[in-house]
Amino acid sequence: MLANLVRIALAAELVAWGALWWGWAGLGAGPAALATLAGVALVRLVLVLATFALSNAARSPRGPGERLGAGAMAALVLGEWGAMLSNNLWALPFEHAALRADPGAATAPGLPVIVVHGYFSNRGTVRAMARALDTLGTGPVHVPTLPAVTDSIEAFAAHLVRAIEAVVEATGQPRVILVCHSMGGLVARVYLRERGPERVALLVTLGSPHHGSVLARLGVGRNARQMRPGSDFLAGLARAEGGAGPGCGFVSVYTVHDNLVAPQETSVLAGRPAVRLAGVGHLAMLADPRVHRAVAGAIAAAR
Repeated sequence: MLANLVRIALAAELVAWGALWWGWAGLGAGPAALATLAGVALVRLVLVLATFALSNAARSPRGPGERLGAGAMAALVLGEWGAMLSNNLWALPFEHAALRADPGAATAPGLPVIVVHGYFSNRGTVRAMARALDTLGTGPVHVPTLPAVTDSIEAFAAHLVRAIEAVVEATGQPRVILVCHSMGGLVARVYLRERGPERVALLVTLGSPHHGSVLARLGVGRNARQMRPGSDFLAGLARAEGGAGPGCGFVSVYTVHDNLVAPQETSVLAGRPAVRLAGVGHLAMLADPRVHRAVAGAIAAAR
């Protein structure tokens, strides 16, 4: 569903830019095509710069070693811009082409890993993490698309129930490891609240807004409202966990330069392990080797 919506929106955007440069400005076909691509890229650069400005205004305290110079800041922005372009133009609209199919039904020697995407995303957007875990030998790695889009986080959790049961049945293993990006971490916590930890050996969250993000106020849908700081949803989730966090093994990996989750320490749950990184944004962290190593290390320890 989301892939179809993104393809339609992308086609409309390309047509609008093409009409501007070819029809209104009178450019030839070749220059109009180049200008259209430039316009698409520029819009996304502006969005990335805006999110960094907003997240910086609400940032968590940073140490001296986490303050970036001009070159490192440019690399941070360019990395996130590249990740957004790749997601918007390839991974989101063509999720099945962007990532290999899930492993078939077969008894697996180790606990299977399920990589869970975040807000307004699908399996294609977490492809870099899935590929890295494949390469590092942490498989079998399964990557479902949770199709609720703008519904409640509880609705996403209901889809996760089915995904977990399907993987358990396919692999013959009684438990799984969840690696969850962004809102996916909240989806997993709702699953654990409602189903308990019987099926989950470890939860690793990547840039998840466990205490909410100020940028969620700009999102659409019930799930975005639930991710606002101080929401009834977040308060109820914390009460259900008794302040102890998820009832299974847990590690949070986050970046102090997250441009969509701010303040960035919202990704930390009190008393639970956290891996703190710098110099990478919210989308780009999925392709960061440091994140891959942290996740692989947590999985190895859980097994």
